[in-house]
Order: sequence, then structure tokens, then C-alpha cells
Amino acid sequence: MEQMFPPKLARKGALPKVTQKNRMLNFVDRVHAHKTPDITCILTDFVEGALPKVTQKNRVLNFVDRVHAHKTPDITCILTDFVEGVGIRGDTVTVKRRLFRGKLFPAGQAVYATDENVEKFTREKQEKGIKEEAKPLGVYGEMTVKQLAGMYLKVPMSGDNSWVLTPKNVRVALRKAGVEVKESCITLPQEAITGPEEFNFRITVNGVKSVMVKGRVVLRHNDPSKDERIELPPTWLPTTKIKKTKQSAESLGDS
Repeated sequence: MEQMFPPKLARKGALPKVTQKNRMLNFVDRVHAHKTPDITCILTDFVEGALPKVTQKNRVLNFVDRVHAHKTPDITCILTDFVEGVGIRGDTVTVKRRLFRGKLFPAGQAVYATDENVEKFTREKQEKGIKEEAKPLGVYGEMTVKQLAGMYLKVPMSGDNSWVLTPKNVRVALRKAGVEVKESCITLPQEAITGPEEFNFRITVNGVKSVMVKGRVVLRHNDPSKDERIELPPTWLPTTKIKKTKQSAESLGDS
């Protein structure tokens, strides 16, 4: 569709001459239709007056619909790999068309939910013994495992009394860090921990998958001046967004 201003206004300088192209498909309906001919026939030569005359009245159109104004529906696809925030392999999910066509499908992480693909992944689940109603670990479980793997937990303990580290102490430290875990899901090392030291412990997620988490016991005294003054890593790994530069893009292209 080309939109141009009248030549007189453009010459006067009131409006600039602009040509604007819009990729839109519009459906219109003629308000006053042409008069239907009495007899329908095929002309073999030009006959003056045989075709209906188009008048100004016949050029009045009524807008019906615009195709490109409608919101495109989402796409139902099957994931072929774990996608953070979306699902795991074999999940049938509905995602935005931009996400599917721009990322998932080109990277081979998802396919169209055709009858052949549905049958293929259903057969794969049956061979592995995975029931549809009881999945081993969902997408949020995978995200939790990934988040806990980069955690460095600080467990505060008394510096004035003797003690032995228990799962309850670790659970309280996790709760202060924003993580709710049952004591039965925490597995400490076999050797008893009775002093300030680093240690590794396991957390079981959904009773299926366990992740190793790093931690350190930090002593706290009644007299704050006796507390340890050491620099420890942050509790959570910082997330940074890597900006793509032209040089990095060229290096990736060469590789």
C-alpha cells in the first residue's frame, strides 16, 4: 500500500512527499455492487458497453478485516532437550512463535508436534518406563539443581560452646539463604564436623536427583570482636549478561 500526499500540498511545502509501504492484507466489501448483467457469456472481442460501468458510487468500500492485525497463535511443539524455563526432553509445550522459530527449532531443541513426532517420543517414554503422569524431574526441578550446584552456604555456629553439625543446622542456614529443604533431603559427610571448616553435602531434589553443595562453618561468639574476619565467596553465583561485540561474532564465525 502506497500513501502519497497531494502534489499541491507537497509543492507548497505544507507536507513532504512521502511514500510509505505497509505489508498488510485488508479485506473490503463493496457497499454498492455493480448491476448484474442479464446474460452471462464469454466475449471473443471488445464490445463497447458490454462491461459494467464503474461509477463513483461503486468505489465506496466497507472495511471487513485486516489479516496482519490478528495476533498469531502460539506453537505446540515437543522438546528434544532440556530447555531452562520451558521443559525437559519429551515434554509437549506451547511456546511463542518467535521463541520456537528463532531459537528452539534452529538449535534442534524442539520439533513440531506432528503425529509422527508424538508417536516417536511416546514410544521412547514407554521403552524407558517413564509414565506420563509421573515424570522423574520437571523443569523447575532441573532449574533448582542447577541453582544449588553453584551455591556456597555459610552455616553459622556457636564459637563459645561445643557442638556437632547436624542436618537441622544446615536446614536453618538454607532457610536464611532463601531455600526451604527438609532435613531428610540433606546428607552430610560421614565424618563429624565439629569446627570451622569447609565441607560438601548433598541435597536430594524431588527424591530423584541429588546435587553436591559447598558450605563452610562460620563461628559466631557472644563477643562480636572474636568473630572470624575472612573473605568468603558469595552465597549465589552472580549472573552477568554477556554483550556480543562485532569482534566476538567474527571470531565465532571463523571457528
